[in-house]
Amino acid sequence: GIIAWTVVGFNIVMLLCLAYTIIVRNDFVRREVKTDLVVLRKDSDNPAYFNRTIFRKVMPLILIGVLAVFGISFYSQTLLEITEGIERSNVVLDVVSGRYEESLESRGLVEEYYSKRFLDTANMISFMVEEEPEILNDYSDRYHRVYDETGEAQYILDDEGNPLKSISGSQMLQRICDYNQIDAIYIFNEDGHTIATNTNNWFFSLSMDESDQSYAFRSILEGKRDSYQQTSMTNDLGEDAQFFGVVMHYYTKLDGDGNTVYVSRFDYEKACSEEGVTDGRTAGGISKHSSLLQIELDEDLTGKILSPMSTESILSTQMLGKGAIVLFDNTDEHRCLYSPVEASIGRTAAELGISANAFKDTNDYYGFTNINGIMYFIFRYVDGYYFATAIPKSSMYTSRAIIAAVTAVVSLILTILLLTITVTNKNEEELYATTRESMEKRTWNSRIFNIILPSGRDTSTVGAEARWDNRRISWGERSPEIKLGKMIKRIVGAIIVFIAIYMVVARNNRSSESVIRYILSANWDKGPNIFAFSACFLVFGAMMIALELIAIPIKLSTALLGARGETIGHLLLSVLKYGGAIGAVFYCLYLLGIDSASLLASAGILSLVIGLGAQSLIRDIIAGIFIVFEGEFRVGDIVTINGFRGTVIDIGLRTTKILADGNIKIYNNSDISGVLNMTKETSVATVSSTLKYAVDVDRLEEVMERELPKLGSKNSKIVSGPTYRGITDVSGNKIKITVKARCSEENIESVTRYLNRELLKLLFQEGFNDGPKAAPAILDSDDEEED
Repeated sequence: GIIAWTVVGFNIVMLLCLAYTIIVRNDFVRREVKTDLVVLRKDSDNPAYFNRTIFRKVMPLILIGVLAVFGISFYSQTLLEITEGIERSNVVLDVVSGRYEESLESRGLVEEYYSKRFLDTANMISFMVEEEPEILNDYSDRYHRVYDETGEAQYILDDEGNPLKSISGSQMLQRICDYNQIDAIYIFNEDGHTIATNTNNWFFSLSMDESDQSYAFRSILEGKRDSYQQTSMTNDLGEDAQFFGVVMHYYTKLDGDGNTVYVSRFDYEKACSEEGVTDGRTAGGISKHSSLLQIELDEDLTGKILSPMSTESILSTQMLGKGAIVLFDNTDEHRCLYSPVEASIGRTAAELGISANAFKDTNDYYGFTNINGIMYFIFRYVDGYYFATAIPKSSMYTSRAIIAAVTAVVSLILTILLLTITVTNKNEEELYATTRESMEKRTWNSRIFNIILPSGRDTSTVGAEARWDNRRISWGERSPEIKLGKMIKRIVGAIIVFIAIYMVVARNNRSSESVIRYILSANWDKGPNIFAFSACFLVFGAMMIALELIAIPIKLSTALLGARGETIGHLLLSVLKYGGAIGAVFYCLYLLGIDSASLLASAGILSLVIGLGAQSLIRDIIAGIFIVFEGEFRVGDIVTINGFRGTVIDIGLRTTKILADGNIKIYNNSDISGVLNMTKETSVATVSSTLKYAVDVDRLEEVMERELPKLGSKNSKIVSGPTYRGITDVSGNKIKITVKARCSEENIESVTRYLNRELLKLLFQEGFNDGPKAAPAILDSDDEEED
C-alpha cells in the first residue's frame, strides 16, 4: 500500500502536466495568443515547431510536480522502512522472548548441576587432604602473627601450643587445582586462619565483619552448615571470584621434638578404635579439628559453562543488522537489565531518555530515542519483561533518499517526454489559425480574464464581483490556471476522502500491524517525528472534509431564508473556516510537542508587555491576515483606496503598496477601509456636460444618437459606446447630460479625457454651448497623447 501511493502520485503528476499542457494550448488558440515557435525540422514542405511559450507556461508545474513526487516517494519510503523494521523486530522479539523464557528454566538446571558438581569436587578434595597429611606437613617458614599495642609481633598458636604455620604456593594443591579446573584452594583452621593454599595469600583469615565477603563461611566453622556456595562477587582482596566451601577435618599431634605434625584420618580412627573412643576429640595423642576447605572457581570455566544461558548470548542477534535487543525489568523505574552499550545497563528508562509511552499496557510502541548520542528507533514487546529492539536511525533509512531522487528524475524525464505535444508542424499551425478565426471571442463581460501583474507575468484572475457571489463559473470560461487549481482541488479531495475511509477501516482492523493504524492510535510520542507530521496532515484533511460537508446544508438553508439567511450563512461559514483553521493549527502544535496553552499564555503576556508600544503594528498584522484570507483584493487588482486609484503590487503583513503613474502609495493595513475594487475587464468611463435650460432636447438627442458612435469608432480603446444616458440633473437654469463608454480599467482615464474633449467640441460645433462657429475637426484617437 505504501509503494502504491508513490505510483499514484507519480501518475497524477504526469496526467496533470499533460492535461494542463492541452488546456494552455486550447486557451492560446481561443485568445489568439501569438506564441514563440522554434523550428525543429527545417523541412520546406512541412517544418516541425516547438512551442516555447507553452513549455515556459507548463515548466513551473513540472518542477513543482517533480518535487511533489520526490516528497511523496521520500515519505512513502520512510514509512516502508519503518514497517520493515517493525516486521523484523516482531520476528526477532518472538524468537528472543521464547528463548529467554527457556533459558531461565535451563539456567536453573545448569546452575543446580554446576553447584552440585563443584560442591562434590570440594568434598572430594577435603577427603583427599584428610587422608594425605603430607599436604599440610609441607615445609613452610610462614607463621601467622598479630601485633600488639607496642607494635611487637605476637605469634598465633595452634592447639598444640606451637606457632600456627601456613603453607603458600603448595605444589600438591596446585596439581589438584589443575586436574579439577579450579583456580585456588584454601584450607583454614578452626579459627579461620589459612593453613595451606596454592596461592600466595597465606596470610588471609576469614573476616569477623558481617559485611565482608568471607564472613559467611564462618558458619561452616561454627557447625551451622556443612557447605556454602557463594555467588560471584568481589572478595576481601578486591578480586572478582566465586567460592565454594565445605566442612573439613584435620588431625594433629606432637612429634618427638615437640613440633606440631598432621596425621591422616586413618591414623586417628585407628587410635580411636584401639582406645575405644567413640565421640571424643583426642585419641592416642591425636587431636581432631573442624575446619574449612574453600575452592575458588576458574572464571573462564564459569563463563564456558554458563555462556550459552547468559543474557548476552540469548539476546544477541544478527537479524537487526546494526541494531540490538534491550531488556528492561518490570519495576516502576524500568531499569535496563541488558544493553549492547554497557553504560546503559543499570540505568532507568527515564535516565536513558526513553518515553513512558513505551511501558504502557499496549503492545505497540514505535519511537525515536537519543541514547548516548545515537538516535535509535525503538520498538518494544511486553512479556513479563520489557524487550525492545533498538535500531540506529542511520541504519534504518538507507535507501529512501536515493529511491526518492531516482523516482523524481524518472518523473521529470517522462513528464518532459509527454510534452512532445507542444511539437507541431506547419499543417497543424494552419489548422490552429483556422480554428482561431472560427472561434467566437470571449465577451468583454467575462468574469475571468487575463491581467498583467506588476512583475510582468501574464496570468488570469476572477472579477471582483464574481469572487463573492455563488454563481458557478462554466468550465469553458475558466482560465488554464483556474482549471488546474480545480483539478488539483478535486484530486486532493478524492485522496483525502480515500484516506478518511482507510482510516476507519484501519482503526477497526485490530489484527493489522500497519504503521498507519499505529499513527491513528496516537500512542506515539508527541514531538517532531514522522508520526506527528502524518497525523497533522490527517487533521487538516479531516478539517477540509468537515468544512465542505458542513457548507452544503448551510448553503441550502440560506437559499430558503432570503437575504438575512444569506448574510447569516456567509458569516457562519467564515466563522467555521477561521475557527477550524485555528483549531487545527493549535491541535497540530500539540501533536508536535508544543504546549498550546502555554503558547497562548505566553502570547498574552507578551502582548501585554509590548501592547503599549506596538498596538499599531499588531493591528496592521491582523488586518493584513484578514485581507489575504478574505480576498478583499489581490496583487494585480485595480482598486481605489481613500481616493487614490492604482494597481495592487504587494500585500504584506504590515503594509499594502499601490502603483499609479509610476508612483507607489503605501498604506498601513489597519488604515485601509472603504476599498473600491474595480478589477473587471471592462469599466465605465463617465463624462458630463452642463447646458442652458432652454436647449432643444429633441435636437440634442438626435445629435447624440448620430455623432456618438463616430467617436467610439475613432478610438480603439473604447470597447462599446459611447452612449447618451440622458439628462441626469436639472438645477436652476441649467441641465446636465451624461455620456458613458465601456473600456478596460487600465484605459479608463485616457478614455475619460478623450470623451470630455470630443463632447465639448461636439457641443460647440452644434451650437449647444457658446464657442467658435468653425470648430476644428474631431481628432482621431491615434492623435491623442497616450496615457
